[in-house]
Amino acid sequence: MSLISVLRVILFFVLAVVVAVVLATLVQTQFNLYELQKLGVEILPADRIDSSLKDLVNFTPLMAIIVLATFICALPVAEGVARILKPWRLVVYFLAGAVGLWVAFQAVNWYAPPPVFIAANRELPGTLSMMAAVGVGSALFGRLVRPRTRRGLRVLG
Repeated sequence: MSLISVLRVILFFVLAVVVAVVLATLVQTQFNLYELQKLGVEILPADRIDSSLKDLVNFTPLMAIIVLATFICALPVAEGVARILKPWRLVVYFLAGAVGLWVAFQAVNWYAPPPVFIAANRELPGTLSMMAAVGVGSALFGRLVRPRTRRGLRVLG
């Protein structure tokens, strides 16, 4: 593998992590604001934007650590499975990121104090939404690093 290829994969990995982290951070912010609304707190659109921007600054580093750990473990597994299930490559990568995040949440919640560490993860819709956000980043990586398809007539493989 050439240096350019390695740098390309690293760049795609960083891009996938950034996409997953930003999406997951925004999801958790909106779920937290929704929970406040259920308690009767009025949340204006400006408040949503302000909270989202603050969480992108303050929550992103923690989410980045979780996503990095998830991707380091899940993406190699996804690549191995995707080589077997070629037509399902993006689904495999999406599921690897989503399930990997679920496992990471379980590990963090095991070691964190009794209230669930990430509030949006307290109920199933929030957990599934954050899993989907990280799954999107994982699928993006799978799409960007997919093997080049061979064109033309292939005889005997």
